[in-house]
Amino acid sequence: MANNYILYSVSDFLIDDVFVTHQLNPNHESKLFWQTWLASNPTNKREYIEAAKIIGTIQMGLKTYESNNISVEAKNYIFSRIQETNKKKTSLAKILKLSSSVVWSGAAIIILLIGLVYFSLQNTAYHKNLATLHKAHIEKVNKLDKPILIHLPDGSAVLLAPKSKITYPENFENDRRLVILSGEATFDISKDPTKPFLVMANEVTTKVLGTRFNVKAFEEMKDVVVSVQEGKVSVFKNLNERKKENTLKGVVLLPNQQAIFDRNTDQYDKKLITTPIIVNANGISFEFNEAPLSEVFKRIELAYGIEIVYNEALLAECQVTGAFENESLFQKLDIITNIVAGSYEVLEGKILINAKGCK
Repeated sequence: MANNYILYSVSDFLIDDVFVTHQLNPNHESKLFWQTWLASNPTNKREYIEAAKIIGTIQMGLKTYESNNISVEAKNYIFSRIQETNKKKTSLAKILKLSSSVVWSGAAIIILLIGLVYFSLQNTAYHKNLATLHKAHIEKVNKLDKPILIHLPDGSAVLLAPKSKITYPENFENDRRLVILSGEATFDISKDPTKPFLVMANEVTTKVLGTRFNVKAFEEMKDVVVSVQEGKVSVFKNLNERKKENTLKGVVLLPNQQAIFDRNTDQYDKKLITTPIIVNANGISFEFNEAPLSEVFKRIELAYGIEIVYNEALLAECQVTGAFENESLFQKLDIITNIVAGSYEVLEGKILINAKGCK
């Protein structure tokens, strides 16, 4: 029992001989080993317990699960693998008939589940995306309850959120920097115009040259959310090599904008982030003394990097007096539009001003 099991996932436990043997037929030595290991490795306790529950459930019989949840394709794949390693065991082959009326024995079901778990995990979006990495790669998994900082080969930094994982090459390719994400991460990318940086997360790719942005793409979520803090990124559905799809079918995001990609409908919803931040504070003041409204909007655009659309001719005579240094973006807009008896709305990452003019 030399393996320390520190980085084991649920699926890793399920295909480990020592673990499975202990669950099916524990003895004094195995009990002592696992009790000691659990006490020393609390961060992996959840994965251990989940794997043990799965095996325990299987031993009780899973006729209903098998008939309702396991596809014919999955069963055929698993049984073909089982038969390859059990050609001489005719009694086991009889047990493993593809019949919904069969109530499997504990050992046969364990074999089936292990194969099924492996089969299903290899077909997740994350594992499909891994096929795009052509070089030896490194996988980092965050099993802590706080983000961890990861430095990539090009000097870029990644703040990996809990329950997330990222895979990247030991050395990036000559023409691109590609990483695969499952979960959530904030990226601070080193600028390199000759090598675009690509993040593949579920069905979406985010492309940048050098910027700071966040991607949230957990396997179980129906949406992929990309939010930009600095710079500009393009977001598009993963390239299909056979169809030669390109980035024109996606969206372009600027600071304080986000794209929400619906994995079920393949639709993008482009909007502002919940709390836009100032991305350019260089010499920009929000103190005004009878300042033209056009000047007020110009400063807001420069500070937040957000386009404001309004009727310049209609509001040419409007002036603003006041200080708005401590207010959020939307608080500023509430005050300003109230002055001109108007309102505002956010559409596709822009701010639209509605007003009737000033007296």
